[in-house]
Amino acid sequence: MAPSPEKWATIDDCGEWPCTAPANTLLTFTASSFSGTTPSFQKRDFEIVPKNVGVSDKYAGCVEVSAGNMFVCDNRNLAMFVFESLDGDTYDRSVQPITITSEQTGYSNKLNSQMDHVWDGFYTGQTRRSSFSAQIEAGVDYTLTFTGTPPGNMKYELLHD
Repeated sequence: MAPSPEKWATIDDCGEWPCTAPANTLLTFTASSFSGTTPSFQKRDFEIVPKNVGVSDKYAGCVEVSAGNMFVCDNRNLAMFVFESLDGDTYDRSVQPITITSEQTGYSNKLNSQMDHVWDGFYTGQTRRSSFSAQIEAGVDYTLTFTGTPPGNMKYELLHD
């Protein structure tokens, strides 16, 4: 993906390092039909992922669509991996960046925690929950590397059909 806009790197949102969640999304389309101006990839079932160098270009069955800054994929193994700290200090202690890698595919994804989760009417609370999301390919081995000490209690979820 093109580098995140510098304005995303603010203490109010994702800290002094840009948000990574927008580059880690997955759109799945099933039984699609097209009308009007139709794309060249007119498949009924497909996925769309943002162009994220080191991530989306490592998936099998994906073709880059430069005009959309995305990849269109024919790969039903794409999934969302969501995880978060359940420790009591989840809003106070930062463990990012977290890097997810795969020796198998060359995948490398550096994650920032989600945006500030506290809003008190006039400004953000400048606290962020240690919560992360990444697009991955199911059936591939991955390694998570935490910058800080990993939380003692974590919740992991793989969103995949």
